[in-house]
Formats: sequence, C-alpha cells, structure tokens
Amino acid sequence: MITLVLLGTVIGVAVAIFGAGSVAAGPTATLTVFTGSARLQRAGATTTVAAHSGETVANGDSVSTAALSLAAVTYPDGSVTRLDSSSRITVSLARSGASAFKLGVRQTAGLTWNAVKKLATGAKFEVSGPNNAVAGVRGTRFGFYIEHDAAGSTVVWIDVYDGTVAVSGSTGPAVTATANQRVNVRAGAPPTAPVVIPDSDRHLSFTVFNQTLEGVTGKPVAFANGTLSSGQGAGPFTYLADGKSDLDFDLGWPGSIFELTVIDPSGKIYGQPAATRTPIVVKAPKAAAGAWQFRVRDVQSVPLEPWWVVVGRT
Repeated sequence: MITLVLLGTVIGVAVAIFGAGSVAAGPTATLTVFTGSARLQRAGATTTVAAHSGETVANGDSVSTAALSLAAVTYPDGSVTRLDSSSRITVSLARSGASAFKLGVRQTAGLTWNAVKKLATGAKFEVSGPNNAVAGVRGTRFGFYIEHDAAGSTVVWIDVYDGTVAVSGSTGPAVTATANQRVNVRAGAPPTAPVVIPDSDRHLSFTVFNQTLEGVTGKPVAFANGTLSSGQGAGPFTYLADGKSDLDFDLGWPGSIFELTVIDPSGKIYGQPAATRTPIVVKAPKAAAGAWQFRVRDVQSVPLEPWWVVVGRT
C-alpha cells in the first residue's frame, strides 16, 4: 500500500479551534497527529474525544491512535514520544526545578519511539509497560514495543538506537542497553541480556518513519510511504508550494539502493539522487510556487522494503 498525506491546512485549523479553549494548569506537552486519527482522554475523564494537532496534553492525560495512524507528544524540554498505529500512552508530567521535568509514559498498547533530549540535573524520563517493564534514560532514542508471542503472552521489547537505556523487569537486576542493542522483558522474568537489534526491527515501517522524520528540516507538511521490491517505483506524488518557503524532500528506507526524483512545477527534474545509505535529501530553497512532484524507485533491495518520504517546509 502507498499513501500520501498532506498536513499543512489540518494543523492550522486544529490550533485555531483549540485556541478558544482552556489551558491546563502546570506544565503541558503538545500533540501532533501526523496521519489518520487519534483520541484524547483527559485525566479523570471516562470518555475519549477526537484529538487534533496543537492540543495540549497534561499530566494524567492519555493519547491513543487508530489503525493506520501516527501521532506524537512533544514535551516542554523538546523530548518527544511518537505513537505508531493502535498505540496508547498515559503521560506523567511534572516540574523538577525551574528548567527540569520529570516525564513518565505509561504505555499499554502498541509501539512508541522516544527521542529524549539530554536531561538537566534532577530531570527524569521513563517509559513503563506490561510485565513491570521500565526503560529509564537520560538522553537517547529508543523504541518501546508491546507485542504478543505465538502463545499469546505479552512481550515488551526495547530497541536502543542512540545513547543508553536502563531496563528493569518484575524480577532480577536491571540491564543496560546501548546503541544498536535490544532487550526483551517477559512476565515474571528479568530483562534479557542485550543483543543486536534484529534486521526485522530495522525494517519496520515505524522505525523508518521516525529515522526519516528526524532528518527533516522545518515543519513536516506531507508524507508518502509504502513498500517496494527491486526495480519497482512509486509516484508521482504532488505537493503544492506557496513560492515563499524552502522545501526539503527526505527519503528514508532501511538500507539498500533507492532513488528519489523531484520535479519542479515547470516539469523539469530538479534532483534525482540515488544512494546506498539512508537518507536521501533534496533541498529546494524558495521553492517555486505550484505543483512539485516526487517519485521513489527501488534500485535494489530485499522484497517489500519499507520507505517513507517526508516533505519539510521552512
């Protein structure tokens, strides 16, 4: 499946709607809905409401995503938790001094990607989930995934892509995982010893989405994604430029050989780079007004290689 989603006008409307509402007391985070839809349950409430980009998320609030949906919660210090489809988190957010925060995420379903800024003295960031699994960090990027094995038992796995994460379970000592390592936590068992992140995790569409998004300059305004095998292509996809902004087109994939073609409104090929390592970036300063198009080609890869293109606007 291949999709293209435009975000520019949706975010603007959502912010305007929320501006008329009340603002929660204490520190708050900010919600972004990238694709699909999300629900928000305020602390103490018994029902959920539709969530929109620009809304605040306060201590005790819960965010959940629908199928084929992606969202993010950005904290006051710039750290972020991104939610994959069918995921749910509850946020704990409190001050710990003038510029430090104690941040907690209780995850009950799905997959999250957590990009944590280097924490100030007294600050904390933890993600907890089933099986008493807790991941504590001070500045890193890691995935926290809740899955079920063949027998239906819940398994939590933590993939560390940058920095260091201390992982604890219901029994035994905590273990420390560093960049490119994975730890599993099962019910009634201590965390496993760290191992290398398997290729299957690196080929997850959600992993590719986050790695691509983090390389984007400016505000993400459009997304396209899908899977391709050697020799296949996707597109063209179209983005309407306003003639005033810089654009960058960022293509990410797990790693093989891909090509990104960007075409300006006159129909001329603006850039057509290919590479063996992700990402490929085509920048268009003061991009001409009109319809810009881009295409993706899988030059050589394993079958059904996932890919994402994120268009950023500055």
